[in-house]
Amino acid sequence: MSTDLRRAPAGQSMLREILIVEQRDPSLRRRWFESDYFDLFIWQDLAGAYIKFQLCYDLERNERALVWGQSGGAYHDGVDHGDGGGRPGSGHGQSPIFVRDGRLDSGTVVPRFKREAADIPVDLREFVLAKIGEHLLEARSRKMSRRQVRRERWQRRNPGPETTKGN
Repeated sequence: MSTDLRRAPAGQSMLREILIVEQRDPSLRRRWFESDYFDLFIWQDLAGAYIKFQLCYDLERNERALVWGQSGGAYHDGVDHGDGGGRPGSGHGQSPIFVRDGRLDSGTVVPRFKREAADIPVDLREFVLAKIGEHLLEARSRKMSRRQVRRERWQRRNPGPETTKGN
């Protein structure tokens, strides 16, 4: 995997570590790296092995996240802001929560992460990039395993009597 580590263009920030992070579990170390576009949350065991991460991106416009865990693998999430568009009873005023959300925008996220992560520890950057790659391959594999084209009900052929020859 190529690691283009050019500096972020003017107007784009680099990921930097937030050094004061609440540690709730004495068996894990939580770390947080942030930029204008990304939040990267990492959980490590006391030996330094990566247990889980959340790579949140596009924070200002349409926040989404790739979440990876040692026990459950990776999945992609979006954020439901709980605003419901102001409709009564639609959840207005609720806290934002992660919800399952489509595919990772790898054409934007991967190159930008490579640029903005140039200053974080190399092993961490390479680990996250490897897990992004695994997630993309897995998603492609799931997509390719479909055995038939998705059709609306009206597009499906009805199994009926064979058509007469000569038509």
